[in-house]
Amino acid sequence: MNNGTISVIASLGLTMLLGCTQEQRATIDPLGEERVAAIDGEPIQTVLFNVYVQARAQKEVELLTDEEYDGIIQELIEFRLLARAADAQGLTDQEVTAQLEIQRLQALSRVAASHYLEENPVTEAELQLAYEQNLSQMTGPQYKARHILLNTEDEAQTVIEELQQGADFQELARTRSTGPSGPNGGDLDWFTPDSMVAPFAEAVSAMEVGTFSEEPVSTQFGWHVILLEDSDDQPPPGLDAVRDEITSFVEQEKIREYLGSLQEAAEISYGEAAVN
Repeated sequence: MNNGTISVIASLGLTMLLGCTQEQRATIDPLGEERVAAIDGEPIQTVLFNVYVQARAQKEVELLTDEEYDGIIQELIEFRLLARAADAQGLTDQEVTAQLEIQRLQALSRVAASHYLEENPVTEAELQLAYEQNLSQMTGPQYKARHILLNTEDEAQTVIEELQQGADFQELARTRSTGPSGPNGGDLDWFTPDSMVAPFAEAVSAMEVGTFSEEPVSTQFGWHVILLEDSDDQPPPGLDAVRDEITSFVEQEKIREYLGSLQEAAEISYGEAAVN
């Protein structure tokens, strides 16, 4: 993480806590009594330090070197001093307040979603159902092909004419293709349509096995002459192979349903109707 990113995170994510006055913190402080430092009696709490270490250094506090430990405390002191200066100069305008509110809403949203999923974990039955419902999206055609990539349409048309006269595709790929697969005879191995740019995938899907493209195929990479060597249907993956993806999908569905129930229970208005 570079210093610019750190500064943005710090200014948006920590100002709400670091900018509180000592009197405010005395009444609303949820961070406990333990501290790593203090400025004029205002604490920098240990839990605040620990959370910042995770975001800043991406590791546990125990793994910090002495230099890292001291450096991060110094950063928090600097944030506190700058936040106090901003408060003293009345710099917390509507835009800054809105940024802090967005940070608060995002943090609480993550907490609420995580708590809901802990209380309503994904079951094996839900996984199996989601797997079966999405199985059709995990199967489909796959192709084995070669191609010759040329810079111009005329060059591609010349290669097609040579192929029509009996030239060897792999040899032409080795000597004429400008693509990285050229030295391998244009071999692209097996691929699925969604892994290729649309014009190339559409051309391949319209071809018969054992044929080459009768017209040059244009993409942002140049002009292609394609040889379709084989095609097959992808075998469906087992549930265990896609368990993480399916679990994430079901969790997202659960959160959407939870949000739906929260919206139904709330009175929501928009525009002028939202004004009391």
